[in-house]
Amino acid sequence: MADQVLTVTTAYARAQMAQARAEGGTLTKVVKMAFGNGGVDSSGNPLPVDGTEETLRNELLRKDIASYEFIAPATIRYHCPLGENELTGQNINELALVDTEGKFTALRTMGDKFKDGDMEFIFEVDDIY
Repeated sequence: MADQVLTVTTAYARAQMAQARAEGGTLTKVVKMAFGNGGVDSSGNPLPVDGTEETLRNELLRKDIASYEFIAPATIRYHCPLGENELTGQNINELALVDTEGKFTALRTMGDKFKDGDMEFIFEVDDIY
């Protein structure tokens, strides 16, 4: 599993960056985080991603990004909380950053994170350039 890719910047986002750099175009803003439960195989191992994905395998919720911060000159950390009543009883094991066009800019699979009903979860995703 060491050579599997579990987090990627999507081909869509990379193409946007290349065009902006060469032609001076604009980049779309990341505004949401998508959560799903289709990111693992039958043994619970995270499935690899290659950046061409346009959907989660099983999307459960899209939610507005609550905040972001620059943690390094070329790294943005996005914060998105799930309230006590959101996705209760679900295993969350895939997520994506979503832009103003509704398209994924980054995608991640991970081991199951079980969401209890009496807890808030805060997901943080680092977008590294």
